[in-house]
Amino acid sequence: MADVLDGLARWLHAAGMATYDPTGTTGDLFVEAMPSTPDAAVSLGLYDGAAPDSRDDTDAPRLQIRVRGGPDPRVSRRRCTALYRALHGLAGVRLDDGTWLVLATARATPAPMGPDSNGRHEHVVNLDLQLAGDDTQEGNADE
Repeated sequence: MADVLDGLARWLHAAGMATYDPTGTTGDLFVEAMPSTPDAAVSLGLYDGAAPDSRDDTDAPRLQIRVRGGPDPRVSRRRCTALYRALHGLAGVRLDDGTWLVLATARATPAPMGPDSNGRHEHVVNLDLQLAGDDTQEGNADE
């Protein structure tokens, strides 16, 4: 089964923008979680998007990228901006999970969230994703 968050995390890891460990025990890029360590970390999460069309295999979820740095807000802002620039406008990419990323479009530029309870600044950016079906869904695999 396709997992677009895992696919995006692997893409960002391969691009040298973060260190992703699919088990979630090491690295600095996490899926649907923001653990208390390391200080500098990135979290990917999906949230509501457009209603799916039952007649085709496309989906349009929204992606939130949350970036945490340290006491200097420039650290998380710069990293969030780099992730924004890497993903905004990215199109025609087959992710490692088999999902076809038709297009990623930012909803706005990165925005500050302020410091967390430990004084580490966070920034966030949200993107609209256009996704097409994957090669691993039941009935599509060449197994």
